[in-house]
Order: sequence, then structure tokens, then C-alpha cells
Amino acid sequence: MAEITEKRHKAACSSRDYDFFYEGLEDQRLMVQHCSDCNTLRHPPEPMCPHCHSVHSGAREMAGTGTIYSYAVHYHPPLPGFEMPHPIGIVELDEGVRIVAGLDGMALDEIAIGVPVKAEYLRRGELATLRFRRA
Repeated sequence: MAEITEKRHKAACSSRDYDFFYEGLEDQRLMVQHCSDCNTLRHPPEPMCPHCHSVHSGAREMAGTGTIYSYAVHYHPPLPGFEMPHPIGIVELDEGVRIVAGLDGMALDEIAIGVPVKAEYLRRGELATLRFRRA
């Protein structure tokens, strides 16, 4: 797992707070931080629970299904490794937490608030990542 973490750090330049998230993506699992004391889910990860102020946390696997809460379409400037236009969404997972991810697995005319989606795991270069497709 240390090799995956090192590779992920080089590719994503992320902090250790996200290790569990990217390691989950390597295994095609969507992991979200949860408070060990009150079970509040939170994404992105934070050092302290905003609900009970606990500093104890763990990771919990999500089903990877939800609905589009909001979205935007990126047209310019071009992003290396992405086709333009590039839709990006805020997806409200069935567990209640929201996550930002690409919607590039969908045609632009399929994207709308409330559309059910499911996670699809893929690689963008050396980085394991996810996007959402219509469920």
C-alpha cells in the first residue's frame, strides 16, 4: 500500500488527509471520512468533525450511487487529459454526503439536477479517479 500512496502523492500532490480516499479509488471503492464519535459523514476530509468537534475519524465505503445536486460545464481553457466540454457535478450520494466529480461519462443532454447516477472508476494517467454516469 505504501507504493500506491507514494505514487498517488506524486500524481495528485494531495495531503495525507486524502490517502484513504485515493487508496480506495485504487481498489475501485468510494471512501468517505466519518466521525468515529457521532458517525457524521464528511467530504472533503477535515481534521475535526463540524458536528461534535471530535478529532477521531475513520473511512467508510459508500455505495457509489446518488443524484446530481448541481453541475457546471467547463469549456475553456482546455484541460490536459480531458475532452472538452468537460461537465463537473456535485453528486449527493445516497448516504447523504455530497462529492464533486466529473460527469464526463454522460452526454451533455443527459445531465440535469435530480438525475440518478453511479460511480465509475477509471485512471487518468497514473491517478485512479472516478466519474459519474447515469444509473
